[in-house]
Amino acid sequence: MRSEMSTVRDDEELSDDPFDVWYSPAIDRTVLRSLMRRTNTHGLLTLGIWLLLCIATGAIVGIARHTLWVWPAMLLYGGVLCFAYAASHECAHGTAFKSRWLNEAVFWFTSLVFIEEPLYRRYSHAEHHTHTWFNQRDPQKPYGNPLTLTRYLSGTFGLTFYLDAMRQLIRHSRGKFTPQELGFLPPLEIRRAIINSRLMMTCYAALLAAGIALQSPWPFILYFIPRFLGGCVVTLYINTQHMCMAEDLYDHRQTTRSIKCGWLERQLYWNMHYHIEHHLYPTVPFHALPRLNERIGNELPEPVDGVVAGNMDIWTAI
Repeated sequence: MRSEMSTVRDDEELSDDPFDVWYSPAIDRTVLRSLMRRTNTHGLLTLGIWLLLCIATGAIVGIARHTLWVWPAMLLYGGVLCFAYAASHECAHGTAFKSRWLNEAVFWFTSLVFIEEPLYRRYSHAEHHTHTWFNQRDPQKPYGNPLTLTRYLSGTFGLTFYLDAMRQLIRHSRGKFTPQELGFLPPLEIRRAIINSRLMMTCYAALLAAGIALQSPWPFILYFIPRFLGGCVVTLYINTQHMCMAEDLYDHRQTTRSIKCGWLERQLYWNMHYHIEHHLYPTVPFHALPRLNERIGNELPEPVDGVVAGNMDIWTAI
C-alpha cells in the first residue's frame, strides 16, 4: 500500500500523488520488517476463538428457540457471527496466515458469512488504503461530512448494508461494474469476481430454499435473522474507524481513529482497534499491531476510550 511508504516534512509542499506525501512516523526499517512477519499460529488461535464463540452462542439460540429469549440470543450470536468482518478484512490484506491457501480459504468463508464478494473486497480495500477518506477516490467512503443523524442510524441499524450488498452481488453476477470499480479491479480478476458473486448468491438461495422446502427454522435462526440483528454490533466498531474524521488529507492521524478495547473485543476484532497504526503500515499483521503501537504510539493521538466513546464522538460531531 502506498500510505506506508514515505514521511512528510513540515517544509514539503503537498503534491497530487499520495505516494509522495502521506505522513509516516519514524521507525527503524529493520524493526518494521520484523513486525511484518506472518504466522499461521496467531491466525488459527484468533479464528478458533471466534468459531468457539459462534458455536457457544449458537447453542444458546438452539436452547432458547421455543421461547421469547431466542431474540436476545440471536442478537448475541449474531453480534459474534458478524465479526467474520474482521477475519475477512485481515485475509483481504493477506496477513492473517503465513500459508496462502489457508488465508484464501478463510477469506472466502468469512466473506460469505459477512456478505461481500472477496475479490471486490480485496481490491476495493486496497484502494481505500491508497486514498483513505478522500471524496470520490475512496470506494469505501459511502458518506461525507457533515454526516446526518438519519444516515448514521440507517447505516448502523437499518437495512442499508443488506440492500446495497445484495444489489452489488446481483450486479456483479451479471457482469456489471461501475467505472470506479473497473478502475481498481484488474481486468484478469473480473471474471473471477463474477463467478464468486454467482457462487455466493447460489449459497444464500440454497440455504433459503432449504429452510422453506424442509420447513426448518435453522437457516433463519442460525444465519439470516442473526446476521441482520447482529450486524449493528460490528458496525458500531466499523463506525469508529473513519466516520466524522477529517477528509481529503494525507495524514492518517486526522482521517482515522483508534480506540481502546478489552481482551475479548481484541480477539473478535483482530486488533483493528489499532486502526491508525494499521493504516500507516497495512502490511503489518494484526498480531504485531500492539508491538507496532509500542514503537510509534507516542507520535499518534491518544486512542478513544472504547467503542461507545467512539460513537459518542460521532454523535457529538453530528
